[in-house]
Amino acid sequence: MDSSSVHEVVHEVVHSDSSALPAKHHDPDTTEPISCGLQTLEELLSWKRSDANLFNVAAVPLAPRDPPLTASARRTLVSHDMMGGYLDDRFTQGTHSDAPYAFYHWQYIDIFNYFTHNMVTIPPVVWTNAAHKHGVVVLGTFITEWTDGAVVCEAFLKDEESYRAVADRLVQISHCYGFDGWLINIENSLSESAVKNTPLFLQYLTEQMHERVPGSLVLWYDSVLEKGELKWQNELNESN
Repeated sequence: MDSSSVHEVVHEVVHSDSSALPAKHHDPDTTEPISCGLQTLEELLSWKRSDANLFNVAAVPLAPRDPPLTASARRTLVSHDMMGGYLDDRFTQGTHSDAPYAFYHWQYIDIFNYFTHNMVTIPPVVWTNAAHKHGVVVLGTFITEWTDGAVVCEAFLKDEESYRAVADRLVQISHCYGFDGWLINIENSLSESAVKNTPLFLQYLTEQMHERVPGSLVLWYDSVLEKGELKWQNELNESN
């Protein structure tokens, strides 16, 4: 090719559409996708599958265990309750941190619960994938606490239609994101009518979870007594 050759220059215009997900699903500093929870009852009840952050959907199925969880006389649960949660582990595509929190004893764990003080905690996918690889069940958290929590409970535990609507959304979220159930953590007092509906809510949630997510689990935190008083028992007994 001599110096008289013509060089063709190709220009390409690249269009990039902004994410359809709300800003909360992206880190404000890096714009990388992150895990996050739901803050209010209204946000939960209006949730639909198109609202899901697809970056946070688990890609690893739950591996079988020997013996299976249902056959275990004793179970070990680890609850990840660290500094409010959603730290380095919030990055769904991994973190550049030199020392993110991690542990290496999955073989001794039956259930992993990711805990924050968001009303609805959706476990970060990095934890769900790691736990599932080792056959460990993963639970999100539904929590109400203090005065605001009591208001939420009175709203959704007032009747069958209301508590079923909350349970249905929790089932949909778990099924969509690929984790295995819920810790129900009510840490506020309940009225007589609300506490009467609580076992019905738990029963319905459990039945629906088992139907949609085989091997799923619903756990009840032992902070409310049968008459609605807030009093921790540190065990499941005839009072709670």
